[in-house]
Amino acid sequence: MSIPIDYTKLASTLDYALLEKKLDQLTQLDPPRTRKTVADVLEPLRERLLDLHRKGWSSGQLADELKTAGVPASAARLRECLSRWTARGDGAAKSRTRRKPKRASANAQATLRGATLEGATTIRPDRC
Repeated sequence: MSIPIDYTKLASTLDYALLEKKLDQLTQLDPPRTRKTVADVLEPLRERLLDLHRKGWSSGQLADELKTAGVPASAARLRECLSRWTARGDGAAKSRTRRKPKRASANAQATLRGATLEGATTIRPDRC
């Protein structure tokens, strides 16, 4: 069971000036990254990989070559990196437009209307 913290006592013992100074120093630094991603590792090779991809090398072929060189990158992850790098220069993926759903054709709608009536399967010509 944990011991409850007495925040009143803590507030009276804190040196807020020192804490403010520490936080100001942190704003000048980049946050530490504890884990690198494949994109981080391949960043120095970004332009070379993009150039090879433009010349016709597939992401699978490039991934196989990277694996033989000691970089365990899957084809799917490399494809994701390549598409992100080509989408915009800053590495952000472009936004996707949402497609409108297709409407059913008039013939299909008429068939559905005929099936919902009580046993009537004929299509009236004025409804088409």
